[in-house]
Amino acid sequence: MTRNLLRLVPLFAIAFLALADVAAAQDRTRHPRLHAALFELREARKELAEARDNWPPGHKDRALASIDDAIKSLKTILAVKDDNFRGVDRDPDWYKRFKDYPRTRAALSDLREAKEELQAAKAEFGNLHERAMADIDNAIRHVTVLIQR
Repeated sequence: MTRNLLRLVPLFAIAFLALADVAAAQDRTRHPRLHAALFELREARKELAEARDNWPPGHKDRALASIDDAIKSLKTILAVKDDNFRGVDRDPDWYKRFKDYPRTRAALSDLREAKEELQAAKAEFGNLHERAMADIDNAIRHVTVLIQR
């Protein structure tokens, strides 16, 4: 009897891992716009941090700080702990439609869609909903000001 049970342990382990993968995949698709915004915000942060443009003093720092706040809020709401999380897979040609700062402009687009998704979400996300909305609005405002100069 014990021997038969020991033979089943690997099967149960495989089944458990398969179900965990399915649950993780479903969780990633539950709020696709929030995940896309999280991914693009991280890419936009890199793009802006490396940019050598001559923006008015403080604009770049405020934009980067607001991006950081939005990233933290989205990660908290989505309970994303892995910094290597891939939220969206886009063809590189998709970014060619933007004249400059393609990742930053994609992040703006995704932030606007994420805001709509967050407003329409039935889940309360604990007491984090209002904070995330404020952080998203702040990021949209500061990044828009920065790239329009």
